[in-house]
Parts: sequence; structure tokens; C-alpha cells
Amino acid sequence: MKDTRGSQRYLLWLALGTTVMAGAMAVLLVLQFTQQQAIRKSADLRSDSITALSFQLEREFLRLRHVIDVNAHSQGPLDLDTLRLRSDVFASRFQLLHDTPSSSALQERTEYQRTMPQLEALIAQVDSAMLAPAVPTRSQLQDLLQGFNALGADVQELTMVATRRTAELLEQQESTMLAQSRQIMALILAQLVMLLTAAAALAWRQRRLEQEKLAMQQLTHSLQEANLAAEAANRGKSQFLANMSHELRTPFNGVLGMLNLLERTTLSGVQQEYVNTARGSADHLLSLLNDILDVSAMETGKMGIHPLPMDFHAMLASVEQLMQPVAQQKGLYLQADMAADLPQWIHADGTRLKQIVLNLVTNAIKFSESGKITLSLSRDGAATQAQGADTFPLRLEVRDEGIGMDAEVQTKLFKRFTQGDDSTSRRFGGTGLGLEISRNLARRMGGDISVASTPGVGSTFTVALPLALAAPPASPNTAPANAAPSLPSAMRPEGVQGLTVLIADDHVVNRKYMGGLLEDMGHVVQFAPDGAQACAAVQRMKPDLVLMDLHMPTMDGFEATCTLRKLYRSDQLPIIALTADVFEETRQKASDCGMNGFITKPVNVAVLQETLTGLFGLRGAPAKAGRASQSLANLEPQVTREQDEPRAAPARPVRKRFRPGDVAAHLDMAMIGDVCIGVSAHGYRSLLHSFFQDESGALDSLLGAIDSTPTDLRAPAHAFKGAAANLGFHKLASIALQLEKNGVAPDEASATRTRIELLEAWSMAHALCQRMGLTDLASVQERHESHLASGR
Repeated sequence: MKDTRGSQRYLLWLALGTTVMAGAMAVLLVLQFTQQQAIRKSADLRSDSITALSFQLEREFLRLRHVIDVNAHSQGPLDLDTLRLRSDVFASRFQLLHDTPSSSALQERTEYQRTMPQLEALIAQVDSAMLAPAVPTRSQLQDLLQGFNALGADVQELTMVATRRTAELLEQQESTMLAQSRQIMALILAQLVMLLTAAAALAWRQRRLEQEKLAMQQLTHSLQEANLAAEAANRGKSQFLANMSHELRTPFNGVLGMLNLLERTTLSGVQQEYVNTARGSADHLLSLLNDILDVSAMETGKMGIHPLPMDFHAMLASVEQLMQPVAQQKGLYLQADMAADLPQWIHADGTRLKQIVLNLVTNAIKFSESGKITLSLSRDGAATQAQGADTFPLRLEVRDEGIGMDAEVQTKLFKRFTQGDDSTSRRFGGTGLGLEISRNLARRMGGDISVASTPGVGSTFTVALPLALAAPPASPNTAPANAAPSLPSAMRPEGVQGLTVLIADDHVVNRKYMGGLLEDMGHVVQFAPDGAQACAAVQRMKPDLVLMDLHMPTMDGFEATCTLRKLYRSDQLPIIALTADVFEETRQKASDCGMNGFITKPVNVAVLQETLTGLFGLRGAPAKAGRASQSLANLEPQVTREQDEPRAAPARPVRKRFRPGDVAAHLDMAMIGDVCIGVSAHGYRSLLHSFFQDESGALDSLLGAIDSTPTDLRAPAHAFKGAAANLGFHKLASIALQLEKNGVAPDEASATRTRIELLEAWSMAHALCQRMGLTDLASVQERHESHLASGR
């Protein structure tokens, strides 16, 4: 406000100064015009001076009188020509003085008023006597002479008056011009002062503007620094949230893993109820952790959308299958209405799309006490004209008959940590992150989420989303010929052939694990230890799918994919990246090479099943009658076997002492539980035997690289990391990940410390597995002790 008033005052003074200067210029113009008129009048006085005219009149008066005097007193004849000439000249001089404009200066004088009529009468007498054919007599001439003599003094006086009047006029003009000159000089001086004042004011104004500009720049710099500090603090907060979420997930994974194992035991009804309650609480906590991770990813700009061809109907079926029991527990009815023209195969990020639908359906169930929840999917008629032929404008609505919201509450939706009002938050719980995450995901996919609600009636959340259409997999038996256009079953029915999958991985444990999972799902599995053999196997066996590790010897997964893409399109041969490398640039590189998807190690069974179902529909779903995972014995030699007879005890084994937290620090029990569910506990023991016996040579390769410092550690560390992560050994995997990031050990002392840390983590992981009955300590104890001895 202060700056605005100052600017107004400045503009007012500027306008006033401009007006004054304009007025001064106008006065100067008037004075200049007046001076020009005076100069012109002075020139007129000089060119048509009354002094000269009166003098000429007097001279001709005297000449005519002299001629009359001579002829009046001469004895000879009259000189009429001379008389008439002199009378004509005198008359003309009289008329000139009488008619000239400059004579106006004399007309007010008494001498002029007295003499001019007398002269006019005298001229009339002369004309009457001398004009032809009249001839004057000497007596007439005597009379005229007397008249001339009588006016002689008056004519002389008129000449003197004219001379004085001319002098007065000239003096008056000079005085006027001098006064005007002084006025002009005064105005010029005033203008000069005003110009200098204006220049000084402008200089002061410019200096003030420079000072204000400098102050503004300093303020901008301070604000930028404050903004950078705020952004850094915000990033630090987000990083802290992400780190804490990951730290919380470590012991939490142990809780989930133990719950998985506990559920596989014989439980009483009360115990089962306790386990179910613990499972529900754990799932809720997991969803909160996932929300925090998603928010952190959004703030750091790392939440990416990775569209892939997927079975939209299968995803909706899984949502209904998952949420129907939850709705029934609250006495609600979940109904899914799907339009007949809803496409089955689309190109989208199935994980994020499912997350949006689950968030909306979960909210509808949470805020409803009775009635029906409707999940409606149809074509968005309003957006149909704006979309191309290869895009389906989806309109997804989730309607409930819950508590509803008023307009004020609706304005608070989609805001972080906001849940309508405090009473709602206390009554229903939650963090208020789900809707914000869902809207951000929808907008990243090119759509949006809106809401309409009435208190006491219910709410309707509408998702408008353009879905890119995708071609079905180029494979027969994608679905039964008589399949109805309704939501498909989540299990593969009998009569639908499974998949032929090629697994390209250089690590034997990874091949065993993935082979066991896929065999248990009813698929045929083949293996290749590197990219070159994978390319040859594809030519030979024509698989439906290739699971490609990215880091392999001879030819890595990127090069192998580029080679295969020259022969097969992505819809002809889907290739899924399978790696422990979770960096965004790696994901982008895999996409650029032509890979259809990206699965990170450790592989989650549910993620694998969802990926296969999204690519192949019912063919990718697990068989209704899943097989026991005994194929591991055929995939790789199986040394250890589960048996009831006693084993020979090792010679004086050293029993390791455990401390609280060792399990959470070294083992991912949730991952171990998932692996046991996927390949059975017997299959997991076989995988552990291969890992601890180092049948793949991954440990020896990594230790050899550490001992040969400064050898590049990235390739052996990456191979070891993938195997350890797949088996749930997150301590070993984190050590390998750090080695992969560092590349080389900085010095020999650091290499020695790293070697000891790796072997101690290896020994601890083995001891924990032995204590839980998952492996045989005696079979590998010597190897551990020899490695540790050589390391020290």
C-alpha cells in the first residue's frame, strides 16, 4: 500500500510539472508572436514613416509656394506647366500622408487635426485656379500666396510633430521588445530550472528504483534460499518417512512371515480367531506403510506409471474376489456392473489401476453401515468424441449408501492427512492419504477423480480415465471358446492349457525358486543360464513367455532382449525383466529395449501371478488343482531331503548364540513365508541347500573379487544379491547391494572388513535357518569356519 501511494504521488508531481512546463511553452509562444508583430510594425514604421511623408509634404508645400510667388511677381507670361506640376505633386503628397495607415499615429494630435483640413481647402483653391482649361490671374496667385504664407508655420509644426511621434513609437517598440526579451529570458531560465529539477527528480527516482530493485533481488534471493531450504527439509522429511517405512517393514515382514507359518499349523478356533485378528491388523499396518511410501514417492517425483498389456476383466475379478468377503463382514452387498463393450485387454499400469479401485471400494465399505456398494464400469459418453479409435474412455463409479458428505467436507477431500472432519477421523480411523494418492495416480494416467455426495444418502466417486486398447496375446487358447463376457474366474479351469516359460538367469538358486513357483502354478518351465543360450532356446522351443534376468555373463538381458526383438514383436513374445536392480533408470532401459514388464527380486508370488494373468488371461492364472512343488528335485540335484529318521550329528558343532532382533536383522520372514507357500517348505529346504553349498559359485565369485581388490565388484555382487533376496536373506542382500553401488573396495583394509561382514552374515543366516529346522548345520559348518578363518 505504501509503494502504491508513493507511485501515485510521483505520478501527480510528474503531471503537475508537465502541465507547468506546457503552460510556460504556451506563454513563450505568445510572447514570440507578439515580438514578431512588434518587429513587423517597426519595419512598417521604417518603410512608411510619417516623418518622411510629413517632410515631403512640407517640401512640396514650400516648392509650390515659391513657384506661385515667382509667377505672381513676374512681368512675363505665367509658367502654367510648372505651376500645374508643382500643384499636382503637392496634392499627391497631401493625399499620401492623409491615406497612409501610419498616419493614424498623428490623427489624434491637435496639429494634425488643425492643419490637414486647411491644407485640403488650400489644395481645392489651387485646383480651381490652375486646372485646365482655367488660367490663373496674377491676383489669384497673390491670394494663393497669402494662403500658403499663412499655413507655412502650421505645416512646419506638423512636420516636427510627426518627427517626435515617430521617435516616441520607436522608443515604445524598443521598450516593449526589451520587456518581452526579459520575459522570454525569465521563462527560459524557469524552464531550465524546471528541467534541472525534473532531471534531479528522475535521477533520484532512478536511484530509488535501483535501491528497490536491489532490495527486491536480495529478498528474492532470500526467498529462493528459504524455498530451497524448505524443499530440502521437505525432501528430508519425505526421505525420513521413506526410511522409517522401510525400517518398519523389516520387523513387520518378520511378523507377517511368522503369521504365514503359524496359519499353516493346526490351530484351535480361538487361536485361529487371534491369528485372523493379527492378520487384519498387520494388513492394515501394511496399507498405511504403503501409503506413506507412495506419498514420499509422489513428493520426490519418483512415482512412475509403467503401462503394460493387461487383462482388465481379470483385474476386476480379483478386486471383487478380494473385497466381497470384506463387504459381507459388515453386512454389505458388493455388486459389480460391467458394460458389455468394456474391453478385456488394455495397456495400463495394472498395479496402480488396481490400487485406485481398491482405495475407492475400501472407502465405500468403511463409511457404510448398511446397504449396497456398486462398482459400475462403462463408456464415458461425454469423452467419446474426444478419444481416438484405439482408446476407451472409461467411466468408473463407486456408489455407496453410507453417511455421505456435505459441501464443506467435500472441499477437504483429496488433501493429505484430511478425512472430512475430526469426528469422522475418530470414528472410522485412517490417515487421509488414500484419496490423494488415488487422484494423483489417475491424473498421471491422464484422467481424474470427482465426487458427488449427499449427507445421509451416500456418495459417488467417479473416475474418468482414458484406457489405451491392447491386442490379446498372440496365442491360442487364451480363453475358452464359450467364455461368457462376464468377470472371469481367478483360477485356470480344466481344459485351458498353461504356459511354456523360459527362465534366463545365471544363478542356480534363482532358477530353482522361479521354476518351483511356475511348476506349482501348472506351467511348463525351461531354463537358460545366460542371454545367448536364452536366444537359442527361444528359437528352439518357442515359449509363451521369457523371464529375463538383466545381469548375466556372456550376454546380459538387455542385449538378449534387443536380439529377440529383431525377430519377435512384443505381442508375439512377451519378455519380463527379472532382476534385483530396482533403479528407475534400469526400468527405463528395460522398457527401451522392448521388455513388456518388470518384476523385482525378491519375487512376490502374488505379483508373479498377477503379471501372468494380466498378459495371458486365464492361461496365466494358477491351475485349480495346484501341484506340490516336488519338481525342484528334477530341476536341479536335490541333496537334502525331509525325513523322519535321525541324522548323524556333526563332530562337536559350535552352537551359535542368538540375541533379540537377529531374526529381524537377517531374515525377511514374510518373504520366507511366501516362498514356502509357493514351493512348499520342502522345496525351500532344497533351495537353502543349494545356496549354502554355493552350488552356483556366487559366494566364491564375490569373495574372490573382494580378495582381488580393486576388481570391479558390481557383477558378482548383483548375482549374489538376487539369490539372497529371493530366499529372504535381506542382510546378505543389503551387503551385496552396497558392494554393487560402491563398485570396488577403496582399500585392502576395507575389503577385509567387508569380507568378514559378509561371511558373518552368511554364518548367521545359516545358523538361524538351522535353528528353525530349515537346513542341516553339519553339512556346511566346515565351509563357514574355513571362510571365516581365511578372512581373519
